[in-house]
Amino acid sequence: MIALWLLVLILTRIEAAWISPLRPMTALEREMPLWPPMPPLPTWLERALIAPWARWDALWYARIVAHGYQAGDGTTQFYPLYPLLAMPLTRLGVAPLVALTLVSLAAGLGAVLWFERLAQEELDPIRARRAAIAFMLFPVAFILFAPYAEGVFLMAAIGCFHALRRERYTLASGLAGLAALARPQGLFLLLPLAWALGRERRGLRSVPALLVALLPPLGWHAYRVLAIEGPPALGEGFNAFLYALLFSPHAHQVVPVQAFRWPWEALALALRRFGEAPDIDLGINLVLAAGFLTLTALAWKGMDGGERLYTLAVVASALSYHTGPVHPYMGLPRHMWVAFPVFLGLARSRPRLLYVVPMVEAPGLFFLTGIYVLHAWVP
Repeated sequence: MIALWLLVLILTRIEAAWISPLRPMTALEREMPLWPPMPPLPTWLERALIAPWARWDALWYARIVAHGYQAGDGTTQFYPLYPLLAMPLTRLGVAPLVALTLVSLAAGLGAVLWFERLAQEELDPIRARRAAIAFMLFPVAFILFAPYAEGVFLMAAIGCFHALRRERYTLASGLAGLAALARPQGLFLLLPLAWALGRERRGLRSVPALLVALLPPLGWHAYRVLAIEGPPALGEGFNAFLYALLFSPHAHQVVPVQAFRWPWEALALALRRFGEAPDIDLGINLVLAAGFLTLTALAWKGMDGGERLYTLAVVASALSYHTGPVHPYMGLPRHMWVAFPVFLGLARSRPRLLYVVPMVEAPGLFFLTGIYVLHAWVP
């Protein structure tokens, strides 16, 4: 898997560098040509290997690493574990985007290797390897090579499932808590954790393990409220409460219009928008979401109860997240893809399908890398 990961890393880096002059988005891309290499060499390497990936959320994370969280500017929409891991590197003089990329690459590789190890717990090496390849080549998985938090989140989440498999519940709870410090979907790991503890009939002995998982995200939100933003105005309605306590009341600074609706309502709005004014962003999101839902249905029989609960929660929340009338489903396939047990279920119940799926996925991964660098699609 390391060889394949390195190959995809090299190819996507070359692709991004080659495409970036078509639409340079950062000051470094505009000021320094890609070819020929120019002194100083470290700056040119940053322009070729890092700057083309500085898009969308990556810029917010770089802002947090450089300046910390600030009240009212939208930064508190982003959970702290990923930028916190990059900050020690910046103290050594590493540029924020470089530091974030190094953390993302290390965590992404760790997540892929840990996924394969998790699959090997019950599957033969060939099926485990094919499941890991299908997971790593899903089109939005290029984000593991970008300055995004998915690598950190997935490493902790996959580790949580691996610890549950080995009945190491305290470790699983701690990893679930770390995942919830990287992305809000980490809270959904409480479902497989509770399912595993319930299957063991541990009763009240389950409470400490669940509290271990809850303490890190509760600590972050308490710090956000008490030290950064101040007490929130709860307002009226479910979304006002949700954004005040779980996300950030200033999330509109990142995505101006966003809310959680019933999945069928958000999907209906997205389909109506696409019917009235088709665009590449929404079209890609709907196609990839349909593909992932198909894989989920095919894998369902092969997943256990905890995997199903986590997958259902992740997919439902992704479908519920409505991001306004113009781009109603920003990030939809990326938010779905972190339901990684789908690929385990496929390996158990549909192993022959894993011969075909990566061949379909790989072209999509490189296509999405290109339009991400061109700033033509929001991952």
